[in-house]
Amino acid sequence: MNRRRLIAWIATAVTSMMLVIGSQFINLSPANSTTTLNVYAAVSLTNALNAIKTQYQNANPTINVVYTFGASGTLLSQIQAGAPADIFISAATDQIDVLQNASPSKLVAGSRKNVVRNRLVLIAPTTPPVSTGSAALTSFNGLTNANITGIAIGDYTGTPPLVPAGNYTKQVLTSRGIFTTLNPKLYLASNVRNVLTAVENKTLVVGGVNKTIDAGAVYKTDAALSNKVRVVETALTTESDPIVYPLGILTRTTVLTTAQSFSNYLTGTTAQNIFKNNYGFLAP
Repeated sequence: MNRRRLIAWIATAVTSMMLVIGSQFINLSPANSTTTLNVYAAVSLTNALNAIKTQYQNANPTINVVYTFGASGTLLSQIQAGAPADIFISAATDQIDVLQNASPSKLVAGSRKNVVRNRLVLIAPTTPPVSTGSAALTSFNGLTNANITGIAIGDYTGTPPLVPAGNYTKQVLTSRGIFTTLNPKLYLASNVRNVLTAVENKTLVVGGVNKTIDAGAVYKTDAALSNKVRVVETALTTESDPIVYPLGILTRTTVLTTAQSFSNYLTGTTAQNIFKNNYGFLAP
């Protein structure tokens, strides 16, 4: 009887061990694996792309989209330094031109396309206290008024420019013949969302010093996110380069099929409806 019990115990132990070992292989099976897609994108796309990510991942549960947001020029520098980007979406053509025109090209042939467009607007704060200059501001030209002492714009320096929104702003002010006059009042922010925050808070730290901000220039889609600013004027499309968001797939990607899938999704009906209807972007 003891021998029979021993044999039964051994059989049970062996069966349990096989089940444990088998479960390890099941957990490691390719069917449960996740593909990570690294997307480097202009910070002005943050809200829209996060909403699109939710929809895309619901439809593609084995894909994990990881975003890195920032000024387009900053992202370009990171990519050039070897950042593991699979897709780059800039807020201007200049930054993506650098990658496409490299020798050899850093973009997958035929992968470049415009995803959306935008408009540039002048904004002023609305939360009290509002300065006399801010309250009376009605146009870009009004920035020359002596009551306007501080204007926040994106950092337009660098080749290509660090912050496309800042470069578009410089072009608008130049086209109106007031850039040189306004230059002493311009305070540069590291990205367009920081410009929005500076106008909301009516201050921007520059070189460790707090500068009073009476107005700023951001994209129309950024202004729409805030209830602390008002749109003073929308720049004409003829006053700057077209405000487009080009996308390119990096040749360094190891998940090309996934990158192509997401790229196609961004210009498809679902994503375009989110861009346009929910966040105010314009069709490419």
